[in-house]
Amino acid sequence: MKSKIIILSFLLFGLTTVFTGCKKEDPPPTPKPVKTTGALVVKVKLAGSTGFLTGVLVGLATSQVNLDNEVYLSQKVTNAQGSANIGELNPGNYYYDCSHEIGSDSYYGEGQVQIVAGTDLELTLTLQ
Repeated sequence: MKSKIIILSFLLFGLTTVFTGCKKEDPPPTPKPVKTTGALVVKVKLAGSTGFLTGVLVGLATSQVNLDNEVYLSQKVTNAQGSANIGELNPGNYYYDCSHEIGSDSYYGEGQVQIVAGTDLELTLTLQ
């Protein structure tokens, strides 16, 4: 009887070792790709106003000279929330502007932004 208990305990110990010793290896996590661009959203409003303007055209240029000559890299119209989603841009300096008329009054605003890889920006352009 004593030998049966010893054999049974070795058998149970062996089975326990086999089932708990084998562990499934998880594959190493795949690294996230590095984002090489930055996104830009421009929101447009009038000076002294709390709301944003819809349906206005925002222009984006690669230099101040191009902006002054209306040579735009991209032009987007603001949506119902007053946002013009320019999209993904390569790192660098960009210049943006917007002009809008309400009745006989003309409003204009411009700005400069530096896009950095991996950074998404949302800017507010205030028209004067």
